[in-house]
Amino acid sequence: MNIWELPLAIPTLDEKNRISLGEGNTPLIKSREIGRQLGLNSLYFKLETVSPTGSYKDRFAAFAISHMLKEGKNLCVATSSGNTGAALSAYCATAKIRCVIAVVDGITQAKTQQMLSYGAELYEIKNFGKDPQVTENTFELIRKQGESENASLQISAYKFSPIGMTGVQSIAFELEEQLQTINHIFCPAGGGGLTLSVARGFEILLKLKKIEHFPRIHCVQPLGNDTMASSLRLGLNRGTEVQCKTTISGLQVPNLLDADDVINHLKTRNGMGHLVHDELVFTVQKKLASEEGIFSEPAGATALAGLYEAVKREEVDADDHIVCLVTGSGFKDTVSLGKMASSGKHKRMEHDQFSTELNNLC
Repeated sequence: MNIWELPLAIPTLDEKNRISLGEGNTPLIKSREIGRQLGLNSLYFKLETVSPTGSYKDRFAAFAISHMLKEGKNLCVATSSGNTGAALSAYCATAKIRCVIAVVDGITQAKTQQMLSYGAELYEIKNFGKDPQVTENTFELIRKQGESENASLQISAYKFSPIGMTGVQSIAFELEEQLQTINHIFCPAGGGGLTLSVARGFEILLKLKKIEHFPRIHCVQPLGNDTMASSLRLGLNRGTEVQCKTTISGLQVPNLLDADDVINHLKTRNGMGHLVHDELVFTVQKKLASEEGIFSEPAGATALAGLYEAVKREEVDADDHIVCLVTGSGFKDTVSLGKMASSGKHKRMEHDQFSTELNNLC
C-alpha cells in the first residue's frame, strides 16, 4: 500500500514533491507467546520499528516535509523528544531543507546522535518536556519562528501540524487491509497525536464503508504523564496539564496538545484510557524482546503494558482481535537497552575454556 494514494483528505502532491524513504507498509505479526500467557487467542503487533528512521513518525515527516517542498520553504523548525526529530532530520536531509529542533530536557543520547547524524541543529532546553510552563513557552517561541516567510513549524500534533499528522492516519488503512476483524487497538500516548490519527483514520474508513464496526481504541499513558488517560476513563471532557515525572522517553509531554480532541473522539466511540507504571513498561519491553523477538524502545512497549492492565480489569475477551502498536525501535534508547541486556549471559574467555563450555552444553 502506497500511503500517498490513500484517501486522506489532504492537498494533492505531484510526484516530484513527494519525499519518501520507504515509509509505511509495516508488518502486522501475530503473537506466539505473550498472547497465550494473557489468555488471548488473537493478539497482534504492528511493527513501526522497521520504519526508515525506526518509528512511526516517518509517516508524519514524509507528508510534512513534502508539503514544505511544494511550498518552497527551506527552514524546518520543530520540537521533539526524539522520534519526530529523527524523522524530520532524515526527510529534511534528502529534501535539502535546514532543520532546527528544540529537544526535551534529558533526551536519550541515541536519539540525539541520530538527529545530529542527519545534519539537524539541536537545542536542549532545561525543563522542556517536564514543566508545563517551560514547555508551553518553548512551543510559543518555535511557533513564532515557524511563521517567518521561509520557515515551517513541524510539531507532531494536529494542533500545530495537521498535514503531517494526516500521514499517520495511514496506519488505520494498513490495519484494515491486514486484519479482517479488529476489536481493540492499543496506542501509546504522549501528546495524543498518534491516538487521534488512528481514530480519524478509522472514521474515514467507516465513512467509505470499508469497515462495519469501529474498533475500541485504547489510549495508554505512563502514570507520570497522565494528561488524558484518566479523563477518558472517568468520562471527563478535558485533559489536565501535569508536571511530567515519567522516565519513558518519547511520552514526556506535560501539555495537552491533542489531548482534548483525543478525549472527544474516543468518548463517542467507546474508547478507553489506561495508566501504566514505568516499571511495567520496562518489564513488557524485555518480554517483547525475549519472548516475541520484537526489539522495541520503552515507548513502543507502552501499548502492550496497557493491554496487561485491560486484561487485569477484564476489559478484553479471549477471542477478541487485538492490535498493539509498537511505535519505535529499541536502538532509540540505549539506557533501557542496557537494562534489558544486563540479565543476559556474556562471558569473555580463552579458547580452551570455550571448548569446555561447549562440551558442557550437551
